[in-house]
Amino acid sequence: MTKKEYISKLKFEEFMILLNEFDIEIDEHLKYKIFHMIKNNSYAIVNDEYQFVIENYIKNLTSDFTCQKFCVLINHYFKPLLNV
Repeated sequence: MTKKEYISKLKFEEFMILLNEFDIEIDEHLKYKIFHMIKNNSYAIVNDEYQFVIENYIKNLTSDFTCQKFCVLINHYFKPLLNV
């Protein structure tokens, strides 16, 4: 499995583990929304010009504080997987 395939095949249970590791606590339905957004938008994760779209989406669903935690998750976990 390639690194890009890992994100597209990411399971919700694995995503939950990541949320725990990065100390992110949000409502269950928001977890699903953000999970699917990350899983289906790897291009926006890799390209800094589009990453603001993901950040704005998360910020609108949660808060600035939670959004910053997700930014750390994206930049330190998902983005390195996609930069090949």
